[in-house]
Formats: sequence, C-alpha cells, structure tokens
Amino acid sequence: MIRNAFLALTGLGGLLLFCAPMRAQQPANAASNSTPLTNVQKEGRRIFQQRCAVCHTLPTVVSKRYGPALYKELVEDNEDNIREAIMDGREGLMPGFKYGLTNAEVDSIVEYLKTVNRPARPKSNPNQNQGTPAMTGE
Repeated sequence: MIRNAFLALTGLGGLLLFCAPMRAQQPANAASNSTPLTNVQKEGRRIFQQRCAVCHTLPTVVSKRYGPALYKELVEDNEDNIREAIMDGREGLMPGFKYGLTNAEVDSIVEYLKTVNRPARPKSNPNQNQGTPAMTGE
C-alpha cells in the first residue's frame, strides 16, 4: 500500500516536471499583467499564431528564429510599414499575404502586435553559430 502511494506520488512529480517546461514555452509575450485583449486583438493573435509565428517566434530553445521578433515597440508609430510588409512581403526574406489575408485580418495582427512585450533575450548557446544543437544525443 505504501509502495503504491510512493509510486503514484513519484509519477505525479515526474509528470509535473515534464509539463513545467512545456508551459514555459507557451507564448508569454502578450501583456498578461495589463488589460485583457479585445476581440480584434484576439483574432490578430490567432492569425499571427497560424501564419506568422513559424518565422517570428523561437520554435525551440536551440533553434534560430527565421524572421525578426515582433513586439509593440517595433510596431507603434510604424503600423503602415508593418501592414505593407505583411501584404507585399520582402523580396527574398518574407512572402506576401495579400492573397491570403484581408485588410481587416492584417489590421487585427497589427493591433495584436501592439500588445506583445519585447521577448527576453535567450541565454547564449555556444553551438548556435555552428548550426548544431546544444546537446547531441550521442
């Protein structure tokens, strides 16, 4: 009986340790301490996660971001340039979305980005410049 309780607690502790890093990797860039997002900003967040996050967020701890991090200080007072970059893209750098997103959807992305805090700098990874993971499995 005591052994079963010990195994259950050990399993629960292992599960918590396993889930904690996954929780930490969820996007925490949105201003969680300030006012809640409006419906337009929520829609912008959804579209950003579907269309933009693959390049503009870090996929894993040891991977590099393809595009620049986007946050409110970059977007504020620069909304028209951001809209143009989303719609027309940047040759050789970013595809345009003028055939895949409406003006209202692009506006909602911009409104969402105005709520995103600047991401923290990742801890330096000495192997990142060589393009190899920090830890090799073998």
